[in-house]
Amino acid sequence: MNKITLGTLITYNPWAVRAETALDEVAAQFETLGVRHVPVVNDDHRLVGIVAEADLLRVRQQQRVVAVGAGGPEEVEKLPELVADVMSRRLVVAGPNDSPRHVLQVLLAHRIRALPVVHDGCLIGMICSRDFLREFSYGELPGSRDPISKSLQAPPEPLEPDTLIDEAYLTMQQMGASCLAVAQGGCPLGVVSLRDIVRARCLAMEVAGEELLPTQLPPVVRIMQRATPVRPGQRLFEAALVMIEENLPAAIVINQANRLMGMITEDDILRVMLDAA
Repeated sequence: MNKITLGTLITYNPWAVRAETALDEVAAQFETLGVRHVPVVNDDHRLVGIVAEADLLRVRQQQRVVAVGAGGPEEVEKLPELVADVMSRRLVVAGPNDSPRHVLQVLLAHRIRALPVVHDGCLIGMICSRDFLREFSYGELPGSRDPISKSLQAPPEPLEPDTLIDEAYLTMQQMGASCLAVAQGGCPLGVVSLRDIVRARCLAMEVAGEELLPTQLPPVVRIMQRATPVRPGQRLFEAALVMIEENLPAAIVINQANRLMGMITEDDILRVMLDAA
């Protein structure tokens, strides 16, 4: 990884919010900007927390109606409304002089996707796993031109297209997987992630309210992301390029008969980068 420096990967002066910012405002910006993490700063621009899209999704899933007394009025349980209510204060950060290898180690060890970059306690930038993936997709880093087959492992059992999202969620939790292929007759149709499932469930809850039934949840085929498949003889950087261009958490690998062979995930690429550093 001697060909890159951390400075080339950092997004300087990133979007940041205050602890008193309304969560609805942050949620709208997540959609507009296409980001998944936002640092929280005080008036002196010192880092005090971080909010992930997953935090907002958890808040939306907590919403429920509580009945007060038999036949009495219904009262909506008060939910977090401000960034301060949900932000994480246990911060993992990077410094501007850290090596790319160290930052990769931190991302993988903590199983996180983004790190604030801090100097003397003040926020100066953000760095994400996608920044590393994009650099790898250029095909110039060590390991990037290795065949996909070198990093390919036996695939976890794919989901059937008619699997309801709650069942898919439980399957992923049991497997410890953040995404799975959706396949029919061994032929892959797309990829679905935990994030896709939680977003879809939140949407279903907003439509159905407290009367949401399992049968009202969509099957994974309706929320999966279509993916351009790659072959085992292609290069790893080509799998990374598919993930970047199609905004996917993984690339689907197929054989000559178009049958699922496995997936290359973002973490697989990051580990290759770390091993080659």
